[in-house]
Amino acid sequence: MSAPTIVLLLATFAAAATDVRSRKIPNVITACAAVAAIAVHVPAGPAAIATCVLAMAAAFLAGSVAFSAGWFGGGDVKLIAACCGIAGFPAAVWLVLDILIAGAVLALVTAAARGRLVALVRSTAAVAARGTPVGEVPLPYAVAIAAGSIAFAAAPLVPSLRFPQ
Repeated sequence: MSAPTIVLLLATFAAAATDVRSRKIPNVITACAAVAAIAVHVPAGPAAIATCVLAMAAAFLAGSVAFSAGWFGGGDVKLIAACCGIAGFPAAVWLVLDILIAGAVLALVTAAARGRLVALVRSTAAVAARGTPVGEVPLPYAVAIAAGSIAFAAAPLVPSLRFPQ
């Protein structure tokens, strides 16, 4: 397993554990992940560092739009941005897809466990139709980020987890 993958998993596991307990992702975790993202790319040179920083910035920008729409919390956005920096570009695109799929599964499982699956489907339809969230199901989304990171890390080893390219 590569150093960036280990850093990715450690950061997301720490964030998930904290998010489950407190429903917050501490800035110290996301800041350390962002610094580690840059550090793991230093051996590859300035171009790799620039790509890392651009991946973080792009993810943060897109995440800020999602935050403004009420779809993600601020800690989730910062963690995803740091994780994109760790993965680098273009791998960050696949990481984000893994995270979004894990988030969808987490939302469905949580809603089903709470007897709110129909409400989730209606709410999702309302978001698709109007573009604004209707109510919310509180989720420790760092768990989805960690699960997506696991799928991302396992993809080279498990061909069925790979996205077609």
